[in-house]
Amino acid sequence: MFRRSLLLSALPLAAHAQWAPDRPLRMIVPFAAGGITDILARATAEPLAARLGQPVVVENRPGGGGNVAGEIVARAAPDGLVLLFASQGMVVMNAALYAQLSYDPANDFVPVAVAARQPNVIVANPRLVPDASLGVLFERARREPGRITYGSPAAASFAHMSGERMRFQAGVDITHVPYRGSAPMLTDLIAGNIALGIDAIGTSMPHIRAGTLRALAVTSPERFRALPDVPAVAEFLPGYDANAWYGAFARRDTPEPVLARLDAELRAVMGSPAFMRLLEERQADPMPDARPALLARMREEQRIWREVIQRSGARAE
Repeated sequence: MFRRSLLLSALPLAAHAQWAPDRPLRMIVPFAAGGITDILARATAEPLAARLGQPVVVENRPGGGGNVAGEIVARAAPDGLVLLFASQGMVVMNAALYAQLSYDPANDFVPVAVAARQPNVIVANPRLVPDASLGVLFERARREPGRITYGSPAAASFAHMSGERMRFQAGVDITHVPYRGSAPMLTDLIAGNIALGIDAIGTSMPHIRAGTLRALAVTSPERFRALPDVPAVAEFLPGYDANAWYGAFARRDTPEPVLARLDAELRAVMGSPAFMRLLEERQADPMPDARPALLARMREEQRIWREVIQRSGARAE
């Protein structure tokens, strides 16, 4: 069990009394049930309801790369009763990926509390990529521009953009192959139709453990506890960081007393032993950053990923 050092109540009790919900909360999830975002949202909803004294209803609204759910929250009243529970990719990337949106995903939301962070992993077919390290692979890519292929679960996905950022920072020419989901990408990778893949740790881990895929690096800025012997990309490319994080976002103009209460209660839920056990099971790490730090991180990531997206020419349909 890893530890999370949290101040479970960041505000005095008197400040908490400034706002209390008078009806159920809606937690809008932009993806279908069963994925990591949905699992974290549902694990948060029940204990949050107990702390607030109101039901918290999780609604799955998939579609449009998260934009269906985003529009619902963006158009809701700024009263804290409709929250977006999503990965940061939606609010830092979609404004640059979509040519026309009815709302501004980069500026219409503020992060309230983050449930977890989880890197992707760069995996290789060991028959096609016998190289001992990512650094050796980069050298090979410089000698053979365009010859090495890497797959991702979808074009314009966070995994795809993670690969493009790595490509740009390393100054190498590797060719992206998009798929419709992790399963077909991993199947092709194991079959040897592509050399590399960038994928969530959870879906790649069984193949890494079985030896059918080799983990070359994780996309977090430091090594990940579930793969302690696998280096981070940042060990080869200083400053590289493509860590996905998941949490609750509110309308930007939500009153501060509402945000403060939600922040305090969500932090208490996400710092509980039960939630920590869930993160271990799902191979995710806690991310106890305070709201000002989260907002600063979100703004910085918006800048970084906008540049990556523009340079890559990626567009979401």
